Amino acid sequence: MPIDLETFKPAYEKWVEESMPDFQAGKMAEIVKRYPFVMPDDIPWTPYTGNASEQTFALITSGGLYLKDSQPAFDTVSIHGDPSIREIPKSVRQEQIGIAHAQYDHSLAEQDINIIFPIHRLIELEQEGVIGKLIDTHYSYSYVNDVVPLVTETVPQMISRIKADGVDAALLVPV
Repeated sequence: MPIDLETFKPAYEKWVEESMPDFQAGKMAEIVKRYPFVMPDDIPWTPYTGNASEQTFALITSGGLYLKDSQPAFDTVSIHGDPSIREIPKSVRQEQIGIAHAQYDHSLAEQDINIIFPIHRLIELEQEGVIGKLIDTHYSYSYVNDVVPLVTETVPQMISRIKADGVDAALLVPV
């Protein structure tokens, strides 16, 4: 499923130019209606195979999570979004996590981070032997409108790290 970035980029640049007044006025619903969504020709689906109790798992969320004391928050002001990632350790505690994502209500996630990043539930499954292993480092990113750096830099970087950790299955939690 190649993404046609050559077609997307000019459409995106036009969208930014036309949408900037509404963006600055906080009219997100208006600009989303005009966004040049990338529409794949097919669905990049790989059926799950294997025995979960013998496999290694990773967790990825688009919830905009970062470690409050050691990582910068994601940029929530730019119309382009922030295509960078944050590494979240398996040992993370609720109070260590900040949320920098301007496109959803954080209230429930602030009460229980497992709603958008079910790390503690996965640790329980690992301890019970339901899953084999949960890697030590997981990933979060925030909203991104300019998908070019996301698909050309961020995603390949994340995939490389996950493969290096021997991950068999990555659980994607969209927000």
